[in-house]
Amino acid sequence: MLGVAAVIATLGATMLAGQAWAESKVLTMAVPGNAALDNLDPRILLSTSHQAVQMAIFDSLVRSKGTEIVPAAAEKWEISPDGKTYTFHLRAAKWSDGKPVTGQDFVDAFVRMFTTSGASSIYDAIQNGAEVRAKKADPTTLGVKAPDDRTVVFTLTSPTPYFLGLLTSSYSAPSRADLIAKEGDAYGTSAASMAYNGPFILTEWSNQDKLVLKKNPSYWDASNIKLDEVVFLVLPDPSTQRNLFDNGELDVYTPQTESEAKAYEAKGELLRFNKGGLRDITLNHRGQGDPTKAKLLSDPNFMKWISYTIDRQGFVDKVLEGNGIAATVQTPSATTVYQGTTWGEVTPNIGKYHPVTADLAKAEQYKAKTLADMGVTSVDQLPPLGLLTSEDPQNSKLVTPYVLSMLTQMGLKVTLNQQTGNQFWSTLLAPALGYDLAIAGWGPDYDDPYTYMQYWQTSSTDMGTTFDNADYDKLLQQANNETDLKKRAAILARAEALFSDIGTSVPLLHYKGEAALQPRVKNMLTSSFGVSLNYIWVDVQK
Repeated sequence: MLGVAAVIATLGATMLAGQAWAESKVLTMAVPGNAALDNLDPRILLSTSHQAVQMAIFDSLVRSKGTEIVPAAAEKWEISPDGKTYTFHLRAAKWSDGKPVTGQDFVDAFVRMFTTSGASSIYDAIQNGAEVRAKKADPTTLGVKAPDDRTVVFTLTSPTPYFLGLLTSSYSAPSRADLIAKEGDAYGTSAASMAYNGPFILTEWSNQDKLVLKKNPSYWDASNIKLDEVVFLVLPDPSTQRNLFDNGELDVYTPQTESEAKAYEAKGELLRFNKGGLRDITLNHRGQGDPTKAKLLSDPNFMKWISYTIDRQGFVDKVLEGNGIAATVQTPSATTVYQGTTWGEVTPNIGKYHPVTADLAKAEQYKAKTLADMGVTSVDQLPPLGLLTSEDPQNSKLVTPYVLSMLTQMGLKVTLNQQTGNQFWSTLLAPALGYDLAIAGWGPDYDDPYTYMQYWQTSSTDMGTTFDNADYDKLLQQANNETDLKKRAAILARAEALFSDIGTSVPLLHYKGEAALQPRVKNMLTSSFGVSLNYIWVDVQK
């Protein structure tokens, strides 16, 4: 039987523990994109959903903080006068299991990326990157070296103005070769299979529907991390998210319509910001090996027939209720092309090749040209096509039902092929390219038009690209060899015009940046590239 003193001590300890729990700062969010998270290895998957977690548990060499790029795993760096050599000096940091973070960890990460992931093409400015991915060069020749444990040197093939921004991605985080060897295919599939060098540690991962991140006490900048815990919930239904937000159980909610956004804005709970990202219809010029499909899908007249049938503004205004921006080029107007200037201020291509509203008279002209090109007299004689999508066709406010309806009204025979998560990307990307038409899209990896244009170069194996145009490739190469940024912008505009005229993608919409936040959430930072909402430095004040 406990004595009085023991009881008092026990009650005191309990009260202190309760007080500590009550004072802990916890941010609860829904996983962006509502996708199941089955692997958090940055070399395996890098969707917005994955990056939202990866940005907190891994520290790349540099990190985005609002509009700034700030030191992270590297405390400083130098760039050579010709812009082709970047030398990073690492700070004395440790992994969550106590091992030091070394330069070789970064070399291993990039070698693993170029030897396992088609998405590595976004880093093709790195010397021999494309060659290593194509198995035409030994991985040891990759232009990423570690002269010692505290130094990482990148050698580029050309001056690359956006390179620092590219390194903010969790794709460029270090990796642990020893754990990868030990865990094999299980690496990245559980909290215990990985080590972490970021501001947070993944401590709970329950049935792929809940993740809990706790503050990393060993993080080099721990004193500036205010949150004790971040909880991610996988909530596919936006109405569930909204109900939880309205009940105070979710700290962040993305409004589904402009009217929703305005309602939260009236209560002082809305954050608006510039957000990159594109939703489009991609055409497979190779036709999955079917010569008739390939001829149709690679015909610019067919692409324009589709494009001029689309009422982009009407779709955004009426179907999405204002929750988007009609897109007539791939790159959003707000994208920075050089300091103080946005892409919308320099490109002459907006509305020139793709209309903001439907033009059915021109659509009929392109239809007639398409039929003539195919040697047929009616739409019924065109081959049936599949439409690959990862969206829920039951949700009338999403893109898929609109696009499917539009293609059907054109008289095309279209079958919907809805896939989820990894299955969708495995089908879309090379080497599979298992689609005819696909509703796809992406968010930018850095704040520069090149992040939208590089996907379509021949060397790219990302976003299901099948453009394979030597003139386009040459323009992009010229752009990245040009050190005069105004001249570079003009070259990129020429590349955009070429792709808009004969390319493989019909732009539909750009995303709006809107987030409803609970009043207790302070210092949520935003970005137009990478992960839109940066919660690393958030504070929760009750």
